[in-house]
Amino acid sequence: MRKGAPGNRARGRWMQIHRWLGLALLVFWVLIGLSGSVLVVYRELLNAGRPVPAAHAQPAPVDLDAVLTTLHASEPTRDGPWRIELPLNAGDPVVARYLQPAETRGQSFAPRMVWLDTAGQRVHHTAFWGQEPWTWLYDLHYSLLLDTPGRHAVGVLGVLMTVSLVSGLVLWWPRSGRWAQAWSFKRDAAPERRVYDLHKLAGAGGAVLLLMLCLTGVLLTWQRQITPWLNHVSPVFQPPPVQVSGPPVMALAQAVSVAQGVFPGAQPRWVESAPRVGGLLRVQLWQAGEPSRRFPRTQVWLDAATGEVVGVRDGLSAGAADTLFAWLHPLHNGEVAGWPGRILILLSGVLPLVLGVTGCWRWQHKRRAAAVQAARRVHGRTAHTG
Repeated sequence: MRKGAPGNRARGRWMQIHRWLGLALLVFWVLIGLSGSVLVVYRELLNAGRPVPAAHAQPAPVDLDAVLTTLHASEPTRDGPWRIELPLNAGDPVVARYLQPAETRGQSFAPRMVWLDTAGQRVHHTAFWGQEPWTWLYDLHYSLLLDTPGRHAVGVLGVLMTVSLVSGLVLWWPRSGRWAQAWSFKRDAAPERRVYDLHKLAGAGGAVLLLMLCLTGVLLTWQRQITPWLNHVSPVFQPPPVQVSGPPVMALAQAVSVAQGVFPGAQPRWVESAPRVGGLLRVQLWQAGEPSRRFPRTQVWLDAATGEVVGVRDGLSAGAADTLFAWLHPLHNGEVAGWPGRILILLSGVLPLVLGVTGCWRWQHKRRAAAVQAARRVHGRTAHTG
């Protein structure tokens, strides 16, 4: 194909897109990728210093009402609801979140966090979101530590990385079905060729996972903005309206029992208390078949004053939009495929660094080669005119 042919011009445009997106945004993609890799295993890192539980050990039963009593005693000025996460694994503590503390009112998400023992008698630790290393790392991954503007920037970065990946695949895609050559790595070639082979194989081999991470990440980032559009296609579940019929008298343990009566066999994962003035209790449960054990979609709302069930959400009978949202997080962190999936996601988070280093190296090789060719042309013209 001659130099000015349409195919070459198109390839040149794809090359420009791929090169300059990579060079301009490399640092951000590497930060997001590496922080995501750590977040895949942050719970295991937190538990690294604790005694190893026996094989197949179950989490200790939680005295939810003792937990709430201790929360009210240790944080007496917080009259709103507490969102209590039950231990997922043996040895895990109970973690409670007060979502809208006065101290962080100007931030979009910075709850008060309290770690307690499962008996609900002792507070191990307290902090605001972002003060702990892993919550700080989550904010770096999700918003580049810039709150709402940063969250939108991360969404844009996800879209641009998708464009970069697609452009790389277009440039790599073998002509005339030369797949063996496309997947080859020439060990005995010059260093420049080995760098190129490593770059193309890392990109092509990880493209599916990286594209999935970009897509799920963008949808998670802009879920609130996307929901009204999806609602036209598939109605998105709406929780029952808040109602206050009197001060809360229903025990949290009783609320869990009622919720499990609605969904027999379901495992309680989160319990949200009613405000002290009254309102709704919410129990979040996991049913076998839901993609995320930690963040399931099955929920039961109860009037904290009367114990009446006022709302139910079955995570296994969701519409298309709600099903999409239910799968985003477990796909993004690999939870849906267990440890093999999590390891794949962890390794995928390192790929932007590999692609960035090899891509910059490749760019330097081409710049040096172009400079040598330019010098030769100048030398040739000088010799000819001399």
